[in-house]
Amino acid sequence: MLPRRMNRKSLRAVSTAGHDDYPFAEIIEEAYRVFAYGKPGSIEVCRGCCMDARIEADFFNPPIRELPLSYLRDWYSAAYDPKGIAKETWAYLLPRILEFMARGDSVSNVGIEVSLNRFATGNRENWSTDEWSILDRFQRLYLSWKVDRHTDFLDDAVCMFSLAGWNVADLFDQVAAIPDAKLAQRLWLDWCSWPAPGREGIRMTAFWQPPDNAVAFRFYTSRSLYERMEALVLAEDTNTGLAAKASAVASVIESNAPWAC
Repeated sequence: MLPRRMNRKSLRAVSTAGHDDYPFAEIIEEAYRVFAYGKPGSIEVCRGCCMDARIEADFFNPPIRELPLSYLRDWYSAAYDPKGIAKETWAYLLPRILEFMARGDSVSNVGIEVSLNRFATGNRENWSTDEWSILDRFQRLYLSWKVDRHTDFLDDAVCMFSLAGWNVADLFDQVAAIPDAKLAQRLWLDWCSWPAPGREGIRMTAFWQPPDNAVAFRFYTSRSLYERMEALVLAEDTNTGLAAKASAVASVIESNAPWAC
């Protein structure tokens, strides 16, 4: 049986239910208005084999605001042209993709890293001024939101935007702008909280592509990041727990940094 469709009122209730920290409502609503592209003529993925036949046949029947997450996940599981899909198809789907991402849902079962890379989403030359304004604001808000929510890994989100065409140096400038205490907590969670003791380390997703992977590693092992963690450890107003986490992060950086050899 195909998933039951919801009306617009019930969809909005689901979108924000249980999310007191949901900051995306205005951007998502604006995205639906600005990216009001017509329904595409093709699903732009392998037909007759990769997708569930019922979903493939019904994919464009629901209004875009009611497109089920299961449909999108099935679509993401299908092979597509490595050169990317047509802008018209991507732009039509984009508001719904952004909405699911803003709810904390993974549109792909592979990982969040591939959520936006079927079209060069991060290339502002591909979009009108209004379209790019939405995408740029969404990117910045989403990255900040991921830091605060402590879900997934921060590196996964940075890589996702890099794969989609955003400038990797600008992405890490945004990470660098995170306050020291918050960044120490985030990196400690990603690098030190889950491995077995003695196995802490810089965790980078396998989805990184050269040369951006080298940019990421340089940031994570930079002397400036180490010095920020060291200064946090030594600051008189840093509480004991945070100092211990910052010290652990500094130790990981020092263990991996070429300058520390």
